[in-house]
Amino acid sequence: MSKASQVLLETLRGFGVELVFGIPSVHNIGFYEAMREAGSVRHVLCRTEAGAVHMADGYARTGRGLGVAVASTGPGAGYTVAPLMEAWASCSPVLVLNSNIASGRIGAGEGKLHEIPDQASIFRSMTKATFSPRSADEVGPTAREAATTALTGRPGPVYLEVPVDLWDKETGEGPGPPPDTAGPAGPSKGLAEAIERVRKARRPVIVVGEDAGRAGLGPLVMALAERLGAPVVTETQAGGAVPADHPLVFGVAPRKGAIRATLEEADLALALGTRLREADIKRHGVHLAPLIHADWDETWMGRNYEPLVRLPGNLGTTLAGLLAGLETAPRPAWADKQSALLKREIETARETHPVEMAYLKAIREALPRNGDLIVDNTQLGYWAEYFYPAYEPGGLTAAKGATILGFAFPAAMGRRLALPDRPLAALIGDGGFLYCAQELATCRRHGLGFPLIVVNDQAYGVIGYLQNLFYRQKYENALVNPDFVALAMAFGVSAVRVDSPEGLHEALVEALSAQDMRLIELAARFEEPPFRRY
Repeated sequence: MSKASQVLLETLRGFGVELVFGIPSVHNIGFYEAMREAGSVRHVLCRTEAGAVHMADGYARTGRGLGVAVASTGPGAGYTVAPLMEAWASCSPVLVLNSNIASGRIGAGEGKLHEIPDQASIFRSMTKATFSPRSADEVGPTAREAATTALTGRPGPVYLEVPVDLWDKETGEGPGPPPDTAGPAGPSKGLAEAIERVRKARRPVIVVGEDAGRAGLGPLVMALAERLGAPVVTETQAGGAVPADHPLVFGVAPRKGAIRATLEEADLALALGTRLREADIKRHGVHLAPLIHADWDETWMGRNYEPLVRLPGNLGTTLAGLLAGLETAPRPAWADKQSALLKREIETARETHPVEMAYLKAIREALPRNGDLIVDNTQLGYWAEYFYPAYEPGGLTAAKGATILGFAFPAAMGRRLALPDRPLAALIGDGGFLYCAQELATCRRHGLGFPLIVVNDQAYGVIGYLQNLFYRQKYENALVNPDFVALAMAFGVSAVRVDSPEGLHEALVEALSAQDMRLIELAARFEEPPFRRY
C-alpha cells in the first residue's frame, strides 16, 4: 500500500516530470513529504505562487513536457489565477496542483483556515479542465487524467486539487502507465479539398501560429512555403517558429505596409497552428483571403475568420499530407515586389526610430543565433515583437495570451531550467519587474544565471502613450522606483546600469560569457509602441 501523495508523485514521474515549482504550506506539506522521501524530482522553491506558475509555463513552452506548479488552499490558489490565464490563452501544458481543506468539510461553510466554498470553480474558465478527487483511491487515476488532458491534442493548463486529509491516506490504486498523448494521427477529412484549392491558388500566403512552432513544425512549414512560393507571416507570439532571415518569411501579421498588402493581395490564406484570435490579428484590421485553417481541433475555427476548408487534427500529419499531395516542382514566388518593399520599410524604421532599432540590434548581435529572448509587455518588448529577428522556436517568447505583466523574468527562469545550455536573456519593464523582483532570491538559491534587462523609464510607458493618444494628458502612470542595481546586489546578484545601445551590447556579451545571474538596468525612455505607425 502507498500513500495518495506517493501515488500522485509517481504518476507525475510517469509523465516524465523531473522538476516541480512551488511553495510548501500547511495544506500541502503531505505532498512535500512524499517529494522529500522519494528524492526523484527536483523542487524549485519560489517566492510567490504566481512566480511558480510562470516558471512552470516557461518550462512547458520549451516542449520538455508538463510544467508543474504546487500552490496551497485559498489565498495560495488565488495567486495562481493571473499566470494561469496566460498559460490558458497561450496553450501551455501546465498542471497547477493546489490543496484544499479536509474532504469531508468542503462546502460546509465552517470558516476553516483558507476555506473557499467551491475553490475549483475559480479555475474552470481558464483551464482545459479541473480535477478534484475526494478519496485517496481517486488521487492517482485523477492525476493521470489531468496530465493526459494537459498534453493531449491542443496543449493547455489543468487544475488539480487534493484535500489536505488525503495526502497521507493509503490507497491500493497505483499510478498506472502513462497513456499515449499524441492524439489521432490520421489525415483530416478535408485534406483532399484543401490540396485541390492550394493547387489552383496563384497567390497563396501562409499564416503560422505558435502552436505550429512549439510542435517543431517549422521545417515542414518552410518546405510547403518553398514548394508554393508562398510568403509566410506569423502571429506575434510565434517568433522563431520559422527563421526570420528566410526570404519567404515576411514578419508578424499585425504589421502594416508590405505585410498587410501581401495578405490583402493573396487569393488563398493557409493558416497553420494558429487560432486567429481577435487580439492577435483581427483587431489590427487584417483581412484574410479565402481561408484553409489547419489546427489541432475546431475550437477556434470560424470564430473570427470563416474557413472554406477546416483541417482539424494532428498538425504534423496535416502538413505532411499537404506536401505529399502537391507538385514537387517549386512555383515562382508571387510576392517579390512586396519583399522589396518590406526591406525598404525596415530601413525606414531604422531611420525614423533609430533608438528602438539600435537597442534591438544590440540584443540580437549579443545573443547567438540559437539564443532566446523572453519579453514582457513593455515598450521595447513591443518593438521586439514587431522587429526583433528570431531564428528558432522560442527565439522570441512573449506573454501575448493575456498580455500579463511580470511574465518574462520567471518564465525565463523556467526556460533556463528546461534548456540549461541554450543562450537566454529576458527583457522586462520597471513596472513589470516589481511584480516578480523577489524571484532574484530563487535564482540565487538554485544557481540560475542569465541576463535580465530591466528597462527603467520610471513609468507605465505604454499607458502614458495611450492616455496622450486618446485624452491628450497622462495621469497616474509615473512610477517611483528603487535603485535597481542596489536592489539586485542586495540579493547577491551582479548588476550594472547602462543608457546606450553600445552599453547594453557590452553588458549582455559580458553577462552571457559569465553565465551567472546579471541584472542590467537600461535607463531609457521610448515614446511610443510600434502599433500605430507600423
